[in-house]
Amino acid sequence: MSVANLETASADRLAPVLHAALHRLGHLGREGAVALARLVEDDDADFDEAAAWIADVASGALRE
Repeated sequence: MSVANLETASADRLAPVLHAALHRLGHLGREGAVALARLVEDDDADFDEAAAWIADVASGALRE
């Protein structure tokens, strides 16, 4: 999937891309976290909501 398609990607198409990106950021550790933090605005409600959902997935609180 190209970056140009992110705005219209379905959840089923986007999830594997996000999963791979999160794995890579995890491998990069703090360096990856700092790179992501540079992109996030303080008042980015969409990012905050996505981060909350990812936290639910990481804790095992979200299942089908």
